[in-house]
Amino acid sequence: MKAEPNRRDQMTPHERRLAMEKGERTDRIPVIPFIGEISGRLTGTSSREYWHDAGKMVEAEITAFNRLGHDELSLGPNTCGILEALGGNVVYPEEGMPYFEGRYLTDYRMLDGMEPVRPEQSKRLLFFREALERMKKAADGVVDVAPSIGGPFTIAANLRGVEYFLRDLRKEPEQVKRLLRLVTDSMKNCVDMIAPYADGLRMADPVASPALISPKYFRELVYPYLVEIMEYADGKIGQKPSLHICGNTRKVWDYFREMPIRAISLDNIMDLEEAKQELGGRMTIVGNIPPVECLLHGSEEELRKEIREEVQKAAGSPKGYISASGCDVPYQTDFAMLDSWMDEIRKISGL
Repeated sequence: MKAEPNRRDQMTPHERRLAMEKGERTDRIPVIPFIGEISGRLTGTSSREYWHDAGKMVEAEITAFNRLGHDELSLGPNTCGILEALGGNVVYPEEGMPYFEGRYLTDYRMLDGMEPVRPEQSKRLLFFREALERMKKAADGVVDVAPSIGGPFTIAANLRGVEYFLRDLRKEPEQVKRLLRLVTDSMKNCVDMIAPYADGLRMADPVASPALISPKYFRELVYPYLVEIMEYADGKIGQKPSLHICGNTRKVWDYFREMPIRAISLDNIMDLEEAKQELGGRMTIVGNIPPVECLLHGSEEELRKEIREEVQKAAGSPKGYISASGCDVPYQTDFAMLDSWMDEIRKISGL
């Protein structure tokens, strides 16, 4: 199965991305719905199968793309895959999204016996390499592949247990830095693994949200590690990563402006017009349809109205705008809502 350009579009997603980066006209606004295991519902693939069968994962992603014609394909290793490779436990339900269970790093003395993950020695990471190789071949130059590698602060927090980790920021700052160094080096090794198959890179660091930590901790314990990985990825892939952090990130926008970010994905509680004014000159604005209120529980009319309002707010953003969900699309979302989303964007663009 290969990716096929949508008949209503005048450009492929790859052509559209290149044009937008050059500041040239595009046929329509790009769209990135953050879907993953939900695409398996189109092929009869359970969530657990999706995350453990590379062939079924890629089949589901390409099937969803050929139906919607959205603007980017992605898969792991993400936070889950890297966490597992470091010893953490992830539960993959038959239906629904994966979640973390328990905490692996119960004592910081365990770090003495841990080394950065080497993907070639990790069965879990080799699975994602196989899936990426298959996806890149199936994408066939029509649509870009941008794997996700999560975020260092979030991976570290879930290895330790989020509540314990946040407490340790104050009580055990040097141990926190040791853990972050281990995770950062592991993520850089993962960049080496995915670089041959990647047109871009997604990063998501939800535990780094200002709702959970102060700007001071962001500057000391989030910013330097994110920047290190971003710069490394840019050198390996030739493309700056995109970044998503949940919640109200306004307090750390000054740091965003200093970071090598290609595109910033904003939570649905953020105002796109303000983001356009404050960040749009440095990076592409991505967002931010409410995934629960609009996509899962909203009506088609409400969704289309939200899309039009967001497009109006983001219009004219200097580095461009991508219509996207404010976070992951819920597993039970009706795929017809995603059809309506793509249809509305095409109508707005005159297609």
